[in-house]
Amino acid sequence: MIDGGATLGALLLFALELAVLYVAGSYVMGRLMRISGFGASVMGRVGFYLLVFPGVVLHEGTHYLACLLTRTRVTRFAPFSPGRRTKDGRLVLGYVRHERRALPVGALIGLAPILLNPLGLLLVTALLTPLTFREVARPSAGVVVEGIFASGFLTDAPLLAAIWAYLSLSFALGSVPSREDLASLPLLLVIFGGGIILFNLLVTGSESFLSPAIYDLSALAAGLYALPATVAVVAALTIGLAGRVIRY
Repeated sequence: MIDGGATLGALLLFALELAVLYVAGSYVMGRLMRISGFGASVMGRVGFYLLVFPGVVLHEGTHYLACLLTRTRVTRFAPFSPGRRTKDGRLVLGYVRHERRALPVGALIGLAPILLNPLGLLLVTALLTPLTFREVARPSAGVVVEGIFASGFLTDAPLLAAIWAYLSLSFALGSVPSREDLASLPLLLVIFGGGIILFNLLVTGSESFLSPAIYDLSALAAGLYALPATVAVVAALTIGLAGRVIRY
């Protein structure tokens, strides 16, 4: 039987990956805007928009899909509509306006990209690289290095590798949750984590089919976000190191 500690550990790993993705992805977005000359050049803005377009459309599309599944009325759907800014100066790239819904429906709509966006990255990786979907869903450093770098994929199929790199970065950036998306996450993590602890206390000493199922769900969430978080971190380190080389 899988104990509550293992399940809670998988849940905390997922939360850590989400935090890493948010920090690294936000850094990459900001640096890319500066590198492209976003504020001073039309071509820079076009280049930036082309880079983030697939990820933004997928992000907003998952919000819209969640609205459809929960029968929430949508008043405006703009999968990609750049140019606007929020009151605090943040750039708006797309949005879904819908009727207000209480928990848990409102949280499900807000967190839909967190749950579904990584699937886009995993899918293009499984389709375009030698890795299988099972390997990218539970990635390890050895498998990724062997399947993508050591296999000769990057040199044998450079066009395919370039498309994969483009979509991977765009989908990883599209997986970065907005502040509005994250509004309900702390409460849900507390409720889910508390429920796991309470459930474990109630079933201690007895077998239960729910405990492995809850663990599998938590481990799956952590596995799905391992690749987007890794892509965001690699992109952040690459951009940061390239900036230092250029300065010196």
